[in-house]
Amino acid sequence: MKRVVSGFRSAFLGAAACLPLLLSGLPLRAIPEADALRKLAVIPVFLITNDQGAPIPIPQSDKNLLLPMFLDQAKALKELDAFNKANPTAKARVTPIPMNLANDKVNEINKTLTDKKLVAPVISSDIDMSKAVELLRKQGVSEKDINEGLSVPVFFSKPFITVNTPKGTKAVFFLSYNDAAAAAAKITGTKVELLAADLTVALGRMIETKTDEFVFYPTPAFFKLMQEQGQSGAKKP
Repeated sequence: MKRVVSGFRSAFLGAAACLPLLLSGLPLRAIPEADALRKLAVIPVFLITNDQGAPIPIPQSDKNLLLPMFLDQAKALKELDAFNKANPTAKARVTPIPMNLANDKVNEINKTLTDKKLVAPVISSDIDMSKAVELLRKQGVSEKDINEGLSVPVFFSKPFITVNTPKGTKAVFFLSYNDAAAAAAKITGTKVELLAADLTVALGRMIETKTDEFVFYPTPAFFKLMQEQGQSGAKKP
């Protein structure tokens, strides 16, 4: 994951003024970085893999390898179609993998490479990217920071939308604008403002806040996969 852009962080902190401000020298952290990344388990990404589920990186002209990680299954299937046309003998498919595990796979592959590097951008839906840009402009983030810093949009609210979990009440980050808007519409008696940031900002907030108080809301793809797995299990004798 790339570094957090300072402009995004400033905009986020201003929007989340209801929470304690970050203290850059604070030795105590809510959770280690690895624990924050594990929270991404509820966000599946769709990769082009072989029939055993191993990722298939695409060689690039600059000698790097490209492995797009799609949040939108339809986009992944479109990319698979183009890949199959260019590689008719390849037994490729689209495989859903939790984002945290996909990130681990990328790191593992990069450790084996010497003169190349595997680049694995997360590709959001066009709607979510467009909505994030719109909200960030309203939040006063400059076009320069948006262009340089917005890679994977996340959505949250002021005040934060919360959910009850086995570990207590947690504030929620959404990777789907529609999910965030639907949750905000259910809140009565309080004016809720939807805001946006990059995923790196959300992860940074999780790590640097004094207490563990954030979760990611499962994406629609996660719920769909859980439903499909449940139905598949029910069919087994």
